Amino acid sequence: MSTRSTLPPVLDELPLDAMRRVQLLEGLPREVLLDVAADCRFKRYRARQTVIDRDDVDRDCYLILAGRLRVIAWSPGGREVSFRDAGAGETIGELAAIDGRPRSASVVALTETLVARLGPEAFASLLRRHWPICERLLKRLAASARDLTARVYELSTLGVQQRLCAELLRLGLACQARDGAHEPSARLAPPPSHSELAARIGTVREQVTRELGELERLGLVQRGEAALALPDLHRLAEHIDGTHAGV
Repeated sequence: MSTRSTLPPVLDELPLDAMRRVQLLEGLPREVLLDVAADCRFKRYRARQTVIDRDDVDRDCYLILAGRLRVIAWSPGGREVSFRDAGAGETIGELAAIDGRPRSASVVALTETLVARLGPEAFASLLRRHWPICERLLKRLAASARDLTARVYELSTLGVQQRLCAELLRLGLACQARDGAHEPSARLAPPPSHSELAARIGTVREQVTRELGELERLGLVQRGEAALALPDLHRLAEHIDGTHAGV
């Protein structure tokens, strides 16, 4: 990549700080960020618009500059399976950029979203030139493998109520990490819908509704229109091991 002195026109309305806030690129000199920006194609997506289709053959790595995306798949029966959400500063699509194989999941925009699409050759060059970026990517892939291992374990061994507790605990801890909080409680605002939770834990919306009612009775959650409160994350974690709810 050769150094360029100006940003692509689409970034006239979006400061270079948006590129700096991409976790994969943190700490890179301005000249390198300009190079990366010059190698990117920038695209906006509307809310609910498909960004990537499963089995697509494009190999770009997507840097999320604004908005929020959801990684999903559909069962043969039409049920949505939700893997994760990704917001500004995160990346998606690294696997296809690395191994050249078709996409393993679909991606839809939850809100209006701006992404920078970095082609596989430029992405590989960036990894070769800058070890800190390669190290961050390796740590991210390791974290994804750990998360998938945990989810497979949960689906194989835990009942619906336990899986729901585990997912709420993940969301609560992620909320604490974003806010830099150290309280034993968390507040999910806006609250995840019952359909979203069902897609995350491999069940149906009606079952989530029933189990949330039971968790509220036990004092483990407090439901409201604006937020879902988790008053004690420690109790929630203990309940995952202690409950014997059926699947």
